Amino acid sequence: MSLLLDPVPGAATAAPGTPGVITPAAPRRRDPGRPGWPRRARWLAALTACWAVFLLTFLFLTGGHWWWRPVELMPPLVFVAVPLLLLALAPLARPARARLAVAAVCCLVIGFDVSGLNPAALSGGATPAPPGAVRVFSWNTEYWYDGSDPQRFHDYLAAQQADVYLLQEYVGWDLDRHRPVRVDHVAELRRLFPDYQVVAVGELLTMSRLPIVASRALDGLPYLTDPVRHGVPADSDFGDYYRHKVLRTDVLVDGRVLSVYNVHVPVQLDISMDPTDAEFTEFMRAQEDRRQAHYRALRADLAGNGNGQLVAGDFNATSAMGELHDLAGGMTDVAEASGLLYPASWPDGKPWWRLDWAFVSGPMRSHDYRMVGPQGLSDHLGQRFTVSLTGSG
Repeated sequence: MSLLLDPVPGAATAAPGTPGVITPAAPRRRDPGRPGWPRRARWLAALTACWAVFLLTFLFLTGGHWWWRPVELMPPLVFVAVPLLLLALAPLARPARARLAVAAVCCLVIGFDVSGLNPAALSGGATPAPPGAVRVFSWNTEYWYDGSDPQRFHDYLAAQQADVYLLQEYVGWDLDRHRPVRVDHVAELRRLFPDYQVVAVGELLTMSRLPIVASRALDGLPYLTDPVRHGVPADSDFGDYYRHKVLRTDVLVDGRVLSVYNVHVPVQLDISMDPTDAEFTEFMRAQEDRRQAHYRALRADLAGNGNGQLVAGDFNATSAMGELHDLAGGMTDVAEASGLLYPASWPDGKPWWRLDWAFVSGPMRSHDYRMVGPQGLSDHLGQRFTVSLTGSG
């Protein structure tokens, strides 16, 4: 047996390979900083986890917190675009691709409901309208025809050939003092549209060729949590602008009453203000109170109304916002009767957001729905649609 001349303490005293001597295998060194997945799999897993946490956080917070409002302003299509991208990248994440694909699909299913996509468009949407169906045009005029040619404005309205017009921002705007200015065009409209009755309150104006049997503006003031600070400004001479953001008009359709709600919910924030200024956050707090007050006033009136109901206008809310979900939960979106896979109404030119909505409830059916370009008269597209009362009177 050949012995090692200078054995290392603790080492074998016989040469490797000598019969009867087992040489212990060198222990595998494991880098404690080396994970089990490759780097790109770890990155994709982290991105998927971050999106899942954001999605759940968004759904939990939406519709009830003024400080979350800036986050809610993203285009709702993001809620399907991001999980689709994660799903497309999942095959690169070996050995975790199956798990990441499942997670991406779950996010896609959850996000689809708030994405604003209209799957009914795939089946064609529109259906023939029966005799007596009501043609409606709803539009945010962007401060009436302030700065535009009145003739073009009136010609545009006439071209819609609606039975009922629901028009918002029937108001002027003082840029220097940053406040609304009362306008009065009712007599002018009655002269230009002699077949229509005209009702106007605050910034809301409704014209109807159908007989109007009753009308009233819903008052948001009683629903404010802080009416002193968030109600009508002390120096305002136009209180109706702040108090009334919903105008209900009951019209007669073949001997039956249809309640038509003309809606304009206040905006969440003012992008012209300095976001680092305390006035910016105070305005957001006030607007949140006002928004919720008008939504509550609308829901309360709808709950006590047994007529067929049509609710349309500028809600300043996307499909992802919680308050719109609460309102629309028991109603039908008229856009389901359209061929628009992603209805969007703002801004004109490249609309990414749907801020303008139309819903029906009760014995109602929708037959068609389309977005109408404003021809440079407004930054909002108009909503033109046809609905009818169903069943017997």
